[in-house]
Amino acid sequence: MMTRFSVLLITGFIFLTCNGFSQFITEYPEIPRIDVHTHLSNEYPGIINYLEMRDSLRMQHGINLAMWINLGEEKRTETAIDTITRVSKGRVMTCISDYSPQRGLTHKPEDIAGYVQKGYAGYKIWHGPAYRVLDEGETGIAYIDNPAHEPMFEAMEKAGMVLASVHVADPNGPFGDRGEWCADPVEFWREIIGLERVLQRHPGLVVVAAHGSWLVCQDAQIDFLRYMFKTYPNFHVDLAATFQYFYMVNRDNLRDLFMEYSDRILYGTDTGELKKSDIPKKVDQYVKTFRFLETDDAVQGGFYGETMSTGLNLPKAVLENIYYKNALKIYPGLKERMSKLDQY
Repeated sequence: MMTRFSVLLITGFIFLTCNGFSQFITEYPEIPRIDVHTHLSNEYPGIINYLEMRDSLRMQHGINLAMWINLGEEKRTETAIDTITRVSKGRVMTCISDYSPQRGLTHKPEDIAGYVQKGYAGYKIWHGPAYRVLDEGETGIAYIDNPAHEPMFEAMEKAGMVLASVHVADPNGPFGDRGEWCADPVEFWREIIGLERVLQRHPGLVVVAAHGSWLVCQDAQIDFLRYMFKTYPNFHVDLAATFQYFYMVNRDNLRDLFMEYSDRILYGTDTGELKKSDIPKKVDQYVKTFRFLETDDAVQGGFYGETMSTGLNLPKAVLENIYYKNALKIYPGLKERMSKLDQY
């Protein structure tokens, strides 16, 4: 007969396991991970905290989180990129960025080649729904395929500048669970088709779409994502902030996508600035995502969110592509930077 203490012990274990706090040790400590979608800014104490968090992941879970790509300096200065490199001990590469292109891009096409030479990893453009940027009644550039952006995309294509974690839409879930971000599927697909038009016009432009291009919240969207991968060889997606939505789709369908197109999917989180007191929470957030990709455990949420999803249990070769090999092929200078790091 079970004692009251035994019942409490088992109940506590189940609670901890279901909430992602069980002791997960990766089976792949030799695989480096690169988080290609972060917002570390040039908040230098926070970058130091990320290095401490990295040590915690390695010591507690055997995870080698080797590098981060920072999607833009919020306090842009001529020396910021060099300071970020120094403070991060070479583990952070950064991008130029625009977060309100509906009002026009702030960078100039003629400057793009120089940015590549200086070592910027890419150009982050947050071209989310115009209604999130423009004030009521204000006119602007609603969609990313607007002709006003053409000179910039031409310059990027010519210079080899990556369109890094470009954001064009918000999540649109299935009927009955549309979500809080984009309840209108017609508007959602107008945003997605806008990105496809950019790919059609610029076949040489290397694109990483943020958040799986938000084509991961319905099974039909996953089918369209397959079409995008098949049709546009320079099109890729990152996984930032997607894990909490995977409960919406068929697990086998999602796993099949990852297996078939592992060379087009990159690991990312959408993580932001980090206080020292929040390091344990950040460790747990990262662990949930790795556990989801590496095991078939029930994982609560992902980097964000609370809903349970069954992990994909992906093979090592697929994980290697997603965790770091794809990033090394895409971002200029990243492979050289990685080669200089002391991995442990």
